[in-house]
Amino acid sequence: MEGQIEQLYKPLFLYVKKRVNNQEDAEDLTQEVFYKLSKSETSKVESVKSWVYMIAKNTITDYYRKKKIPTTNEVEEVGYSYELNDENAADELSKCVTQFVNELPEDYRSIMLLSELEEIPQKEIAERLNMNYVTVRSKIQRGRKKLKDLFSDCCNVSQGGKGSILDYKIKGDVKKDMDCCD
Repeated sequence: MEGQIEQLYKPLFLYVKKRVNNQEDAEDLTQEVFYKLSKSETSKVESVKSWVYMIAKNTITDYYRKKKIPTTNEVEEVGYSYELNDENAADELSKCVTQFVNELPEDYRSIMLLSELEEIPQKEIAERLNMNYVTVRSKIQRGRKKLKDLFSDCCNVSQGGKGSILDYKIKGDVKKDMDCCD
């Protein structure tokens, strides 16, 4: 765990500093986060990284509460947008999306390619494919569920409150020839 803390210190400090805009307070809060981490029960925590950022979010909120400074949505809804090693879990998993979309049944595959990879609005997809908008919307929702299931078969994905991806771990029973989540 000591190695993880060393890896986390600088990104966590930058995360905190961005939200408090004060060098000294950011240093103090970062130390407080690691103090709270040392006092917390981490044996049941799947991802120390996610746990540390949750502690940081709460520590920043407490900081503003103590100073009686109104908090902004940016502080309350931090969304775990931290960066570690220039890539976070969502970026890493996004590399798998094309592979998983290609594994979908054809009637979902074409719509999901347009929606998720080409980022074409749903109404435009309906026009292009000469389909009812409500049908396209339903197929996209079901396709997203199927994609989520494919990811779940490959990896254990930890998500935040609004669905943001916090962390992932490749399941041990995934076939060696399947290069998902690498």
